[in-house]
Amino acid sequence: MKTIHLMRRALAALRGLVTRRGLATLATLATLATLILSPALAFAQEFVKVEGKVADEVPAGPFVAIAYGFIWIAILAYVVYIGRGVGRVRGELEEVRRKLDAAGKR
Repeated sequence: MKTIHLMRRALAALRGLVTRRGLATLATLATLATLILSPALAFAQEFVKVEGKVADEVPAGPFVAIAYGFIWIAILAYVVYIGRGVGRVRGELEEVRRKLDAAGKR
């Protein structure tokens, strides 16, 4: 019931967007909503009691290590990118200073 209310509010908010952007936007949003909400609705409607230990357990350690590794690599790449930009700006600034000094000596 709550999902239907949320969908109605979303559709009411998107009426202006649909008229401006066309039916392609509406079709895309409907497809995305269906893909996102279908599994959630299916799980919400079914209840299966789990007895005993769950057989399929995935160890979290490797995934956490991979996530941290990815974040650190992204931070390092960002720092290198910013460092190169700062170096380029410093070079251009030095060139402008040399040109101003040469123009001032005339």
